[in-house]
Amino acid sequence: MIQVCEPPRTRQARRLSAEEFCQLIRSEVSCVYRPRSEVLRMLTVGEVWGVCGARRVPDAACILLPMDADTAAAAALRSFVGGRNAADGYFLAPPVGRAEAFPDLLEAAAARQKALARHRPRWAVAECTAEEMLPFYLQQGFALRAIRPLDSLAPCFWLQADCLGQNVPPVWVPMTDRVHLAILLAKGYAALESRESPQGTVLALYPV
Repeated sequence: MIQVCEPPRTRQARRLSAEEFCQLIRSEVSCVYRPRSEVLRMLTVGEVWGVCGARRVPDAACILLPMDADTAAAAALRSFVGGRNAADGYFLAPPVGRAEAFPDLLEAAAARQKALARHRPRWAVAECTAEEMLPFYLQQGFALRAIRPLDSLAPCFWLQADCLGQNVPPVWVPMTDRVHLAILLAKGYAALESRESPQGTVLALYPV
């Protein structure tokens, strides 16, 4: 299991080249970044944002994609969102690189996504194998809306930014209780907060 700790904010954020991103994913096992032809489509229509160490060598990166992009990931999200605005806005693809750099990356990428979206809908997708990252998404204003495969691939967390819950007490569910989580998410709940407990990370779900 990946252990992610809150790092000191020493990394520099910048836009990366396609070559730098491809270098990062060489050793990745992410299902989202396969096959290579799909990655090239993402790089053509999206924007790569990353964080670098002291020597400006990329530590981690993710792709910011418009919702109307001609990619399998964008098409899957549009199908889930539905409605007239399904093709509007931006979403963050899963992060790649060094796990300890992911919190810095998410902070920088979410800020860039917000600037690009200009008040339009914002989404993010994170693979469930990196569940330690979920609290960092919640801290950046994303809410967990679904746990489901992305384009028939491995299960992913589907997160929506600026999601408002109803003013009622939350239902607290351990992150490990995927069955209970799935039932509440299917009923229209969203996870907006998290806290640590002796049993691990617990999520606060509100009806939205």
